Amino acid sequence: MCETTVSKELAVENVLIIVERLAFLHYAFAKTLEEELSPEKADKLTRKAIDKYGQLAAESAMKKIESQDLETTLLNFKHGKDLPSMGWQTAPIDKPNDRPCEKISKITYCPLADNWKKLGKEAERLGRLYCWVDQAKFRAYGKGYLCFHDRNTLDGDDYCIIRVASDISANGQ
Repeated sequence: MCETTVSKELAVENVLIIVERLAFLHYAFAKTLEEELSPEKADKLTRKAIDKYGQLAAESAMKKIESQDLETTLLNFKHGKDLPSMGWQTAPIDKPNDRPCEKISKITYCPLADNWKKLGKEAERLGRLYCWVDQAKFRAYGKGYLCFHDRNTLDGDDYCIIRVASDISANGQ
């Protein structure tokens, strides 16, 4: 591969192009399933595919973490390079005292959600199924991790809150 230095703006632009295509791909597959099968069967198969996708993402992250001689803990999850470091926008968030958890993220801009919103309500509904990749990913990543979408822009919220907790700390959800 030829090494070339590009501006951050060009790098973000390229990340957003591939994220747009991923949003289109998910929508096209989910919509095609709905057109060809009963709504129940289409929903079941879409969720099954997302679950498999989450498992693959977790396995990839674990391999990257283990190759750095790190343990697969929530603290080390960031070393698995699960998502690009650009394209999404986040904001700091404190862990709520009444909801003990190990990891919490506030996403103020998700390019996937943005693309589904541009495609319309049907794409938003089908795109929301994609978000379950987080639950599948953390279920496969560690023993006893539970993932919650406390807020989601595709549910009408202004931002997303993704919280990951162990079985023990999730009881205070």
